[in-house]
Amino acid sequence: MATIEIDRVAQILKSDRRYNRLSREIAAGTAPDPGADGPASLSRRIVQDAIAIAGGGGKTQPVRRVADECALDRFYHRPNGTLTPTQYAAGLRFRYAWLRSARRARVTQTYDTQEIERGGDLSGQENTCYARELVSEALEVLSAAQRRAIVAVCGEDERVGMRGKTICYGLEKLADLWFKK
Repeated sequence: MATIEIDRVAQILKSDRRYNRLSREIAAGTAPDPGADGPASLSRRIVQDAIAIAGGGGKTQPVRRVADECALDRFYHRPNGTLTPTQYAAGLRFRYAWLRSARRARVTQTYDTQEIERGGDLSGQENTCYARELVSEALEVLSAAQRRAIVAVCGEDERVGMRGKTICYGLEKLADLWFKK
């Protein structure tokens, strides 16, 4: 009985050493990063992209990532999903505006010359104000139920639940507002 326990502990230590060695090789850039492979990644859609390696002279490395990053993505990629691509685009636009409008202004100043020359920084105060205008413009068009559903799902990343039709109708109004001018 004791040998079974010793063998089990030896297997655990051996797998830990393999994992640590692979982690070091991935961090050094000598081994490819396969991405997530656990049960959570098996239940979600995986996308494989090729990213450029910094200082690699144009070399690319394949990287896997989960395609569903928010509740709106999961609602759109659902097998029986009812969102159209224009509704999905309107929901993503609302999401980005919501997140940008919730971002606080910077307290400390940066003296980086690249940032001063670049000018169009997404963390700037003018972009936060523009995002607030977009959000308030969108919320004026929606009914109270649509407003609650879209803010909950697109802005606060809550589950869709029983609000599917309400979200679809609200996102259709937002698509008419933003894309059909």
